[in-house]
Amino acid sequence: LEEFQIPKEALEKLKDPAYLRKQVEEGKTFQEILGYNHETMNKFYMAARQLFQKQEYLAATDAFIFLSTLNPFVSTYWLGLGMSQQLEEDYRCALLSYGMSILTDVKNPLPHYHSAFCYKALGENANALTALDLAIAGCADIEDYGWLKQHSQKAKNLLQKP
Repeated sequence: LEEFQIPKEALEKLKDPAYLRKQVEEGKTFQEILGYNHETMNKFYMAARQLFQKQEYLAATDAFIFLSTLNPFVSTYWLGLGMSQQLEEDYRCALLSYGMSILTDVKNPLPHYHSAFCYKALGENANALTALDLAIAGCADIEDYGWLKQHSQKAKNLLQKP
């Protein structure tokens, strides 16, 4: 668990507002400021993912908030956060998280697909259809997304039924 602890030298630096301001102005993430490497972040991610897989969605939400705070430029952190929030039925927050996932990886159709179900749950069927159209378009002819394109089309067909 040692790698999960904030290094003592980083803790000292965090107490200095001028240092923090300078680091943020230079565009550094909290991951960089705290000195967490890729391996440590991957361990954090795997722990968050395990909470999600155990259906501990509230704890997973907290873990993904932690990750996305450390590095807001990683789309999968936002996607995990959105999925956790969605399964906690916090649809508005899930939509915000999916939006961040889209901003950090515009080519990934998954956040659009999941957004559609949040919109549907909120009774916003027009937005749900738009999200499904974006998911389908994002899948294009990419073989790895064939399953997603198929599911998106089925969901769209069901949503369009009178």
